[in-house]
Amino acid sequence: MNQVPSDSSVPQANILIVEDEQGPREALKLILSPYFNLYTVDRAEVALQILATHPIDLVTLDLRLPDQSGTDLLAKIRESGHDVDVVIITGYGTLQSAIDAIRQGVAGYILKPFNVSDLLDVIKKALERRTRLSSLQGALQALGNLWTTGINLPTAMKHIETLLGAKHPELVQHASRVNFYSSLLTEHLQLPQDDREAIQLGAYLHDIGKIGLHDRLIAGHPSLSDHDQELINCHPTIGAQFISNIPFHPSVAQSIRSHHEKFNGSGFPEGLAGEQIPFSARVVGLANVFDNYVTGQGQQRAMPVPEAREMIRQEAGKTLDPQLAELFAKVVW
Repeated sequence: MNQVPSDSSVPQANILIVEDEQGPREALKLILSPYFNLYTVDRAEVALQILATHPIDLVTLDLRLPDQSGTDLLAKIRESGHDVDVVIITGYGTLQSAIDAIRQGVAGYILKPFNVSDLLDVIKKALERRTRLSSLQGALQALGNLWTTGINLPTAMKHIETLLGAKHPELVQHASRVNFYSSLLTEHLQLPQDDREAIQLGAYLHDIGKIGLHDRLIAGHPSLSDHDQELINCHPTIGAQFISNIPFHPSVAQSIRSHHEKFNGSGFPEGLAGEQIPFSARVVGLANVFDNYVTGQGQQRAMPVPEAREMIRQEAGKTLDPQLAELFAKVVW
């Protein structure tokens, strides 16, 4: 292991390079040492030791290591709960390995031979995102603590609006609309007040997992590649993990994780069907679908409300809960 000193006048992150080949390892040290504090190792076992004893901010990780695969090491990093970003740098990448890595929450995926400016840009953005997420996580934690003591829901929504708006205005606008449609539906359901408020909060936070995605993916262009779509499909799982330690009502996490499940079992991330899908997620999922219809999100055109309402009726018992779909079609105008 080598620790490389750096210019003390610039705040520096601690980066762990996990690379068994000397050439790429030395190249990474040469490129990164002017900007960051570096640790370099050539084996997964030593990398875990460093992570357990040093405050590492980011790991650059090769997928082929002598003692175990980089994928296995990544899984162990996640299982151990280390608060660290990971950038994959490999010469043996495939689309599936990239998708698997994204599902594990990596901050970047770079193929060898890498471009120096691209590498620095990915690391810079990962560290900037880390700072933003740290602030967001702290704010959500505070919000969760307030929730347990009876926070005023409009106040909570205002906080969330600020948090989401820092990433992308459309996240706020979409969250607000889905919250409105969810509220419209829950007003006609016999639910306790805390359950209704939890569904509203879940509706507002349902896309929180998108904060790590590129803006063009958040915008929902209809001509996305299969790879792009796979990345987008990871956001419910990422979002649920993001708030997993925050003391919200259980319905909040359920809405985030399962709002893309479909009544016929064809949704994601788990392919749940019927009443396997948490009730709150069925409400938020329906509101999300309706908003996509009327705004044209992910499709060719925006629909007038009457047409969108009819589409909701047609999906009753297929992709949408039939009772909720019929009720919603009656109350939305």
